[in-house]
Amino acid sequence: MDGIAVVAWRLGVSGCAATGVVLAALQYDVWWTALSQLVNLAVAVGFLVLAFAEPRSPWLRGALTTASTLVCLAYLPMANGNLAAPWSVLEHMVTPALVLVDFLLVGTNQADVRWWHPPTWLVPLAAYLAWYVGGDLGVYAALDPAGGAVFATRLAVLASVALAAGYLLYAHGRARRALLPLAA
Repeated sequence: MDGIAVVAWRLGVSGCAATGVVLAALQYDVWWTALSQLVNLAVAVGFLVLAFAEPRSPWLRGALTTASTLVCLAYLPMANGNLAAPWSVLEHMVTPALVLVDFLLVGTNQADVRWWHPPTWLVPLAAYLAWYVGGDLGVYAALDPAGGAVFATRLAVLASVALAAGYLLYAHGRARRALLPLAA
C-alpha cells in the first residue's frame, strides 16, 4: 500500500473502533468499565496515531492486535454475547478483523517482532484485570473473582489465548523476516 492508502486505511480502522465505542456508550451508562470498549478506544486512538507515524517497533500494533483478538475470541463464550447490536458487531468482529489485517498485511515492521513482545502485550490486559478485580467492577458474570478456582481457570484460559495469539503474530513476523532477503 502506498502512503495515502495506508493513512486512509488506518483512519478507517480508527473510525470503525470509535463508532463502536460511541454506539456502546449510547447503549450503556458504564461503557468505560468493559474491556471491549476500552480496547476499541485504544484502537481508535492508536490507529489515529499510526495513520500518520508508524514507529520502528511493532509493539503497539502487536499489543492492539492481541487485545482485539482476545476481545473477539472471548466475547461470545465468556459474556454470553450476541452480535445483534451494531456496536457489538463493530467492537467484537469488524474492528478486531481490521486490526488483524493491518498487522498481517498493511504494516511494515512485523519482521521486527521479538520473542519477548507477546508476554509484554499482556501487560495492558493485566492492568485491566487488576482494575476489574480491585474496583469490583463485576462487568462479566463469567469472571466473578468470588468464583475461586473457576475464576482462576477462566483467567488462565484467557491469558493462554492472548499469549497464543501474540506468539502467532510473532511467528508471522519471523516468517516475514525469512522472506525479506528474497525480496531484496
